[in-house]
This record gives sequence, structure tokens and C-alpha cells, in this order.
Amino acid sequence: MKMQAIITGRRVHGVGYRVFLLQRALETGFQKFSARNRVLNGTEQVVVQYEGEPEQVDALGSIIWEEYPGDADISGIVFEPYEGYVVSITDYMHVIQIEQFSKGVPAVISIDREQDLILQKMDRMEISVTGEIHDLRTDMRSYIERRLSMMEQDIQQIKAKIGLI
Repeated sequence: MKMQAIITGRRVHGVGYRVFLLQRALETGFQKFSARNRVLNGTEQVVVQYEGEPEQVDALGSIIWEEYPGDADISGIVFEPYEGYVVSITDYMHVIQIEQFSKGVPAVISIDREQDLILQKMDRMEISVTGEIHDLRTDMRSYIERRLSMMEQDIQQIKAKIGLI
């Protein structure tokens, strides 16, 4: 038995709906299942196609009707018989994996660019800090030499007064 469910709402994309339904289909023992996002007249839809024994189809239909991801905002669900081809659930899992991987690629590229910028900033900071440390050492050396010279003069004056010179 084949069935199609169309889930409509203001927010049914980007909430993990297809993976949520995939997990439920696996739990229900389906061998053939797919779900895809589409926009029809500006409204988000998840179109679900599944094929199995009548008990399985009824069970998944109940799940689709009663359960949904927490962030979903559903306005309607329509069930209708389906005559087309339904891919194997294994193939659908591969499609989902590829889709998830493809979402991650831009993030990895962005992270890599950000890391390059951070490393450049760190290099500039290292040069700046090294320069400041050098300047501080020069200032400290000058200050210590001046103080040491004054102390030597004071010691000479004290020695002269007590007759050691």
C-alpha cells in the first residue's frame, strides 16, 4: 500500500521534520520512504511518500497526524493514495546524509576563513607585543641604570663624609 502525506504550515522547513519522519518510518519498519520540502504558493510543505503493509501505513499515518518536531508550526495535513515510485529507505537515508554534509561544507569553509583572519590578527598582536616588551626592557634598563648611578653617587658622598675616601 502506498500513501502520500502533505504537511503544510508556516514553519515546517528547517525544523528537522524530514529526519524526524525518517526516524519514525525506521521505527515502524518501512523499507520504502521519502520526504521532501517544497513551497507551494508561498506556503511551506513537507511531502511524504511511503509504501508498506496496511498496518505500517496506518501506523505511520497516525504518527504523522499526532507527532511533529517541537519547532514546527503546522496548519494542515492531507493524506492521499500515491501511485508513483517510492525510493528505498536506505537510498533516502543516503540522500539525507548528502544533504546534511552539503549544509556543513559552507560552515567549514567559513570557519577556515575566520581561522585565517584570527591567525593574522594573532601574528599582528605578537609583533606588537614583542615591540612593546622590547620598548619596556629598554625603558627599564635606562631607569635602572639611572637609579644605580644615583645610588653610586650617594654612596660616594656617604663614604666621603665618613672618611672612607
